[in-house]
This record gives sequence, structure tokens and C-alpha cells, in this order.
Amino acid sequence: MRRQTAPKRAAFRHGNLSEALLEAALRHIEAHGADSITMRDLAHDTGVNHRAIYRYFPDKETLLADAAERCWQEYITRLRRATSNTPPGEPTLVAAGIAMYRYGRDNPNHFLFATGAYPGLEAKYPKLEAAIMATLQIFAIGFAGTGMAPDIVVSRAAVYTATLQGIVSQILHRRLRLAPAHATEWMTGVCTMLVKGFM
Repeated sequence: MRRQTAPKRAAFRHGNLSEALLEAALRHIEAHGADSITMRDLAHDTGVNHRAIYRYFPDKETLLADAAERCWQEYITRLRRATSNTPPGEPTLVAAGIAMYRYGRDNPNHFLFATGAYPGLEAKYPKLEAAIMATLQIFAIGFAGTGMAPDIVVSRAAVYTATLQGIVSQILHRRLRLAPAHATEWMTGVCTMLVKGFM
């Protein structure tokens, strides 16, 4: 009896494989966290042999860095949208802080992954570092609009951002519990208090 051979997997034909791999990674991160990702799972999700992945990403870390950059870019889009019609200063800083909370609320595992799970990646990946710095710049512009001395604007922005990231992380981990109906109001108060404290 002739033995049947397993069918060969078809070549990837439905678009850009690197983009498909990133999208698959982001779906895994949002559903299960970054530690759930394996290259074989991503290959399965995109319908290719796992060795094909290495033509685009030399290792898992590189893929995660690109996924983290994608999260930061989405976050930047939200920040810019939230602050586009606000004057520099306290209104921009409060609006940006609320946008951070809402991004975390809507994309909890993406937020936790990008802001804390792999904090050393940006040192090795310039595109990721640039995205993080672009985020910080939005907050720095807000502090500059308060009339603060230029030499402390960036450091204030960094501390404000880090503080808000910690608060949002505590909310997402349910260590700080907020009633959804009052969360935006509460965050507005927190952001206002922090900004005034930095002045």
C-alpha cells in the first residue's frame, strides 16, 4: 500500500508576511500576554513554516520590539487626537493623562507589555526608542506650556508619565479599583493634582 505524504504547507500568499506576523503577535499579547508567544504559534497563525519567520525577524526579541513599537505608535495616535484641540499647559497634560488611561483600559495587555514587560528593549532598537521619546515629547510640550523653566520640562514630563503609567498599571491589575462610571472623572482629578504638584 502506497504511503500518503502529508501535504506541504502553501507559501504565504495573503499579503505582507512581516505585517501578518506582527498582527498575530499583537493578538497573542492582547489575549494572553507577551510571555504566551512562541514562534511556532505565530507560524501556525499565519500559515507558514516556522523557519520562514526568521527571514523577517532574526529572533523573538526583535519581533517583540517591533510589536512594542506598534503599541507605542497606537498610543501616540491617541495622545495626539486627545490633545489636538487643547492649549499647551495643564489642559494638554490632563487630556494626555486621560488618553493614557483610556488606552490602557481598551488595550490592557498591550499597555502592560509596552510600558513595563520588556523595559530594556528600547536600548537595542532605535525605532522603539524613538516612539517612546515621541510620547514623552507630547507631555514635555504640555509642561512647556505651563511656563516652566525649559531645563526641567523633560524631567517633569518623564516623572509625570512614569507616575501615570504606574497608576494605570495598578488599575489594570485591579489593585486600584475604580467604578467604570467614575473612572474618567477620577483620573482627571489625579492628573490635575499631579500637574499642580509639579509646578
